[in-house]
Amino acid sequence: MIRYFISDLHLSDKRPDLIRAFVQMTEELIQRHEETELYILGDFYEAWIGDDFQADWNTQVENALATLSQSGIALYFLHGNRDFLIGSAWLDRVGATLIHEQTLLPLNNTSVLLTHGDEYCLEDTEYQAFRKTVRSTAWQEQILSLPLEQRLALAAQLRNDSKSMAAEKSISIMDVTESAVGDSLNLLHCKTVIHGHTHRPEVHKVHDYLRCVLGDWDEFIWLARIEGDIYTQRKASVTEFIQNGLNGLKEAHRERLL
Repeated sequence: MIRYFISDLHLSDKRPDLIRAFVQMTEELIQRHEETELYILGDFYEAWIGDDFQADWNTQVENALATLSQSGIALYFLHGNRDFLIGSAWLDRVGATLIHEQTLLPLNNTSVLLTHGDEYCLEDTEYQAFRKTVRSTAWQEQILSLPLEQRLALAAQLRNDSKSMAAEKSISIMDVTESAVGDSLNLLHCKTVIHGHTHRPEVHKVHDYLRCVLGDWDEFIWLARIEGDIYTQRKASVTEFIQNGLNGLKEAHRERLL
């Protein structure tokens, strides 16, 4: 069994190159005929305003996911801070299974904690207040009741506000609080966490645990995998990936799971 992990693709009509790369990735995973699972750990889209949103650029994305799941590759999705409004209709269309924040993935001799990662950014109190609001059922129901045009305008406003706030904050404030990561791992009796959100791909050895950070899709295409007890993450420039596919990915991180 090979398990693949991606996050923070931020797909939108503004980045047709990333859409092309993602579709190509799904096609190649199918062609490999491996026993495979794909985990999307949040922020798959730049913004998601509801499952009733239909756009030509997204049709090919959903078709690629549906073809992937229909081929026998198990597809799992976890909400991020950009796509928390993805619901059951989208999951049904693409054949994905929803997994929740802080899901334990059992492996042969260990387990790995899967999450988006934004819940660990405790020093960014402004963001945490925003997160609490938008993750509430009442807020989401209110937003989804709005006409599509209003939701599109709200999504644009939230993106602009997010960029403005990020420009005024230090990188350290927007990174995770390590003690929070350690506390959740200790609570769950787990030694490894895989997350995205921070756009700072790396493998951190902290005390007695591993924190594996997934790369965001922008200048590079990133794909992490676990095979046996080895975690690896590979990358390629968008151009190189489109030219050479999965074979163009170069190893950036490798670590044995704890």
